[in-house]
Amino acid sequence: MYDFEHMDPRIIAFVNIFICSNRLQAIMDNGLVDITAKQWLAIAMIEAFPEPPTLKQMSELSGVTHQSMRQIVDRLVDKGFLEVVPDKKDKRAIRLVKTEAANHIRTKKDDQNIQFVYKLFDCLTEEEQRVYCTALEKLCNRLNELKVENEEE
Repeated sequence: MYDFEHMDPRIIAFVNIFICSNRLQAIMDNGLVDITAKQWLAIAMIEAFPEPPTLKQMSELSGVTHQSMRQIVDRLVDKGFLEVVPDKKDKRAIRLVKTEAANHIRTKKDDQNIQFVYKLFDCLTEEEQRVYCTALEKLCNRLNELKVENEEE
């Protein structure tokens, strides 16, 4: 079928990024209660900001469009996991605040979130984990550069 031994490793890596993403989303969607993997990710990303982020900041960090992030946020607000508050400085902007319910997202098995992450990465040595994180950060930065290049064309 596929001759992986003779394929360019960049193509194999590129395809595997999509395969891993799809598998991860399917496993997480199956393991979470009342929330999807993408909704969980939006809640988790809020922690990356020193203050409640704007919708624009969230869409930029996640790499999804403003409209897609708005749909995710709207669902999280409806479910009681997020509150939308007006920005004090910019009346056009809204800030996203986690509710107490967001701190208690349920999984089908107790402690599934953190245990799943540990299980996922336990096939890698600590050094491989460091190399993976460094490489992934470089790829994310490169994607940001390519996005800017595409927008300028």
